[in-house]
Amino acid sequence: FYGGNILVTCGSKTILCQLFASVVTPGELLLNYVGSGHHGHLISLYIKSLVSSDKSLSKRSTEKKQLAIVGDLMRSIALVEYYPKHQVIEELARDFNSNFCTEIAMLTNNIYLGSENYNNLFVLQYNPNATTEQARVRLDTVGHYHLGEMTNKMVGGSLIMPSNNPAGTVGAAANGKGASDKASYETNRKVNITVGSQTLYGTVDGTIGSILGLGGKSFAFLNSLQKAMDAIVRPVGDLSRAQYRAWEQDQKKHASCGFVDGDWIETFLDLSRPTMERVVKEMNLDTRWRIRDDGKGFRAARDDGRQNLMDTEDGGMGSTDVRTSLHASALTVEDVLGAVEEISMLH
Repeated sequence: FYGGNILVTCGSKTILCQLFASVVTPGELLLNYVGSGHHGHLISLYIKSLVSSDKSLSKRSTEKKQLAIVGDLMRSIALVEYYPKHQVIEELARDFNSNFCTEIAMLTNNIYLGSENYNNLFVLQYNPNATTEQARVRLDTVGHYHLGEMTNKMVGGSLIMPSNNPAGTVGAAANGKGASDKASYETNRKVNITVGSQTLYGTVDGTIGSILGLGGKSFAFLNSLQKAMDAIVRPVGDLSRAQYRAWEQDQKKHASCGFVDGDWIETFLDLSRPTMERVVKEMNLDTRWRIRDDGKGFRAARDDGRQNLMDTEDGGMGSTDVRTSLHASALTVEDVLGAVEEISMLH
């Protein structure tokens, strides 16, 4: 944890510990409690923070806020903060839904990913700038997705080797472009795939998968492609992809939101040319691929104070950008192929 400390959760309690060298027995380490800890869970099994092992201890201790999330087997996810000055841990917000967590991940300071025992994934958002206290202490559910397998491990990372290209983009070199014409290539592209967080997950069935955090424009484009493929492409056995990916928990069932099915998107590469053209035509008729989406569906108005579901740094789209994008030329099959090939190389 921050400052070289160890944050531990067990049962109903979350505590901070420090390692000390024993003065009695040389070479022996002692684990001591720091402060009084925090009570308020039932069966807490997981705790995660954004602290990376590649940061020095001095840098960790200078962080403004020392945040962590606690996953409870019966009470979903809670956000806690440690205050070094007073040596106390306080709960800032929690998810009031009863999700039986099987694993959690902290994507950003405000965005958290969790899995639960009905083989679903969910995403929570913390709103520290909300106008009411009731909204500030509640973690809003902004993403639902049925994975179909129980997830029991999540770690930050990717299955591909890191490159020298700008973070979140594959770059022109991956597409056979040289450095001299890279700028021209990027300028002429209608769609640029931007990626924020990268998370690997493992399931009890042995599956290893990747979850990529998308920028707002990238999410809007890929979500529009997903909807167009749902409308045009006939799935195997006429099994509805939307119904399979729908969130289902006990008696509750509703459509997935905030997620794009990467496996389904990549099947675009296997379609025949006429089918590809029909899908792209459907996207151009829909036109929503040009609009920034916050991960919770397309809306006419957007609250700029709320961070995008999977977006970390991408700013909001102004009225000038909207007018410019609406007058942009229509998509072609090559545009969509390039974007899908790019996203397929990110895992």
